[in-house]
Amino acid sequence: MARSTRRGRSKKKNHGSFIIGGLMVAVIVLAGMLFLKPSARSNEPKPFNIAQYRQDGSRFASTGNRYVLEGKVESIETDGNNRLVAVSVRGNSNELLPLLVKGDTPLQINITRGDTLIFDVSCRTGRDAEGNEVKGILIVNDVSIR
Repeated sequence: MARSTRRGRSKKKNHGSFIIGGLMVAVIVLAGMLFLKPSARSNEPKPFNIAQYRQDGSRFASTGNRYVLEGKVESIETDGNNRLVAVSVRGNSNELLPLLVKGDTPLQINITRGDTLIFDVSCRTGRDAEGNEVKGILIVNDVSIR
């Protein structure tokens, strides 16, 4: 009978050591997640590089990333519920970027001509009126005041 008691105690010690070891690993993993620099998430906007966009807009569209750019609203055209906003970007005032604001996009700010705003955009591939593929369409997700 003394043997079975001894075996029972050794099993409890091993089981307890396993639990303590598991808890230590969990604490180390959680501490690492809290204190290490977080990696860039794909859903966070990145700075927009116009030169790279002009050179290879199709690459921008294939990544599905979000970008942030600051620009002055030069003109606004409407097509049904959608709006096409032409924006001049600081340093490239003679070059306009077309931004598509879909009618169902919930914006907190009205976009008016002459405003300088910060645009959160996604770059996508779409189709024109004839059905041809158009790469590098900049779609507005959100707008904020500079």
